[in-house]
Amino acid sequence: MVPHNGPKQILMMISYKKVLISTVALAAMAALLWMADFQEILDSLLAINMRFFMVAILLQLLTILLVNWQWRLASRAIGKSIPWGKLIYLNMAGTFVESVTPALKAGAELTRIYLLQSHAGLSLTKAASMVILQKAVSFFAFILLNIAGLIFILALYSGYVANKAFFVANLVVLAVVLFLLAFFMTTPKSVNSFMRPVPVIPAHIKTKAESFLLLFQQTVSNLLKNTKLSLFMVIQAFAIWLLYAVKAYLIAQSLAIESSFAEVTVATLFSYMIAMLPLLPGGLGSFEAAYTFMFVSMGFDIEQGMAVALALRLVTFWFVFLISVLYLVFHALTCYIRKITLLSWCLKSRR
Repeated sequence: MVPHNGPKQILMMISYKKVLISTVALAAMAALLWMADFQEILDSLLAINMRFFMVAILLQLLTILLVNWQWRLASRAIGKSIPWGKLIYLNMAGTFVESVTPALKAGAELTRIYLLQSHAGLSLTKAASMVILQKAVSFFAFILLNIAGLIFILALYSGYVANKAFFVANLVVLAVVLFLLAFFMTTPKSVNSFMRPVPVIPAHIKTKAESFLLLFQQTVSNLLKNTKLSLFMVIQAFAIWLLYAVKAYLIAQSLAIESSFAEVTVATLFSYMIAMLPLLPGGLGSFEAAYTFMFVSMGFDIEQGMAVALALRLVTFWFVFLISVLYLVFHALTCYIRKITLLSWCLKSRR
């Protein structure tokens, strides 16, 4: 008789798997550093063209603004326009949580849902709908850009691209993911029949998946009623992801790497897709490994791929993480000073 695993045993198994996966990711990063000439990478980073690099920094600030604007539009789509100040705070808090937890961005989204309830006064359903909507639009643009980029690379650069089978496999996987998302969105109740034959999926997870997809379908349906807003949100999502490619291209140019915009775009989007996997906080290690792999597959040196990946992460991860920390510290100090000032005023008024 096979013993029944309780919740504690299941959690222990999950934690062991996370440790194992994180160890593999770190090992892959260490292997890349060992194979690469670290001194050459360091020399490339020290010789970076600061003019291009500063433009990438400015574009990252523009990206932060556009992401906050995207959340503002998402709040309008659910019928409540949230003030900019509250949106900036919840995004900075979400960015901080996202940067320190390897949880497929789930930790950041749960933080945003909580803050939307506690700071913006939204109900749980409204808060979840807003987060789902923003992520759905962003992920839709992200998947389509990945598919378009892979098709472009395979069509125009198939003569010298290494690991062609790997690129084709990824294209097929992305197409299947896009199809399943569209299918489940239009018929959310079918998810139960789709997962029923899989015995390892618990019944409560199947129920939660169906409830999530029903909410997802309702949220997207409400957005599509406003054609102008939905179209603008999709265009904005494409612009945000393309800005990441532009920043990567500028950094490649600042390192004197002769690469096309198409090559950099495919490498960047694919690496962000790998970084979404819950391996390490902020996708650290997995992003750099994926970026280097993509660059090597397109005929570049390991050192070039590593240099671009490290410089890009400095702009899009560490710079943003620093801004979120400084903002949250400033916000906490401001709230503390306001409380002290209010308390002092109350004490004086009683005298």
